[in-house]
Amino acid sequence: MDWFHCNQCFTKRGSKFAVSSCGHICCEACITSKQCSVCRASCSYLPITDEMKPQEKVFFQDPVKLIQSRMEHISQIALFQRTQMEKVTAHFKHKSVELERRLKEVTEQGYRQLSELKRENAHLKKKLSELERETAELKKPLSQRRVSPGQFQIDGTQRMSLPVAVTSPVTPRSRPISHIGSAESQGLARDRGPSLSSLTEHLLP
Repeated sequence: MDWFHCNQCFTKRGSKFAVSSCGHICCEACITSKQCSVCRASCSYLPITDEMKPQEKVFFQDPVKLIQSRMEHISQIALFQRTQMEKVTAHFKHKSVELERRLKEVTEQGYRQLSELKRENAHLKKKLSELERETAELKKPLSQRRVSPGQFQIDGTQRMSLPVAVTSPVTPRSRPISHIGSAESQGLARDRGPSLSSLTEHLLP
């Protein structure tokens, strides 16, 4: 330490030095009891040895080495804190990725459910329309619901045909004329009056 010397005699040699409470360094020869040999103020002396406390010894260390040691210590502190920050950052990054994956799954599931509900809604609307048409058809009188002979309407669209019996035109059935031979028939003829042939004979000249 080139700067180290006795503030009274400026010697650098000697085995014993002390620093006063007023901040002056004195060699063993210049130390006076209870009074600084430099400023003459009342003071106390602290021997400069390796047994000094760290907060006292630091004033006699090389500033470059002190800075280097402090920088190493600071670097260790910075590395420790950066490591902790990287850990918490990695944790939240992993959590963010997991939340994004779950959000994507929930979104896709929501889209699928929405599509299913849309299809079901369209199907129900179609069924409702059919039921409304059927209800309107059932409210009509029976005569209006018939479409044509042999057909009737089941619902709004379907029709069922019934077999129609095909009959020939009704014609009078010719009855055979039986010969009158019995006494009963002759009696009936007498009761009815003269026959056509007898009337013809009387009318003709």
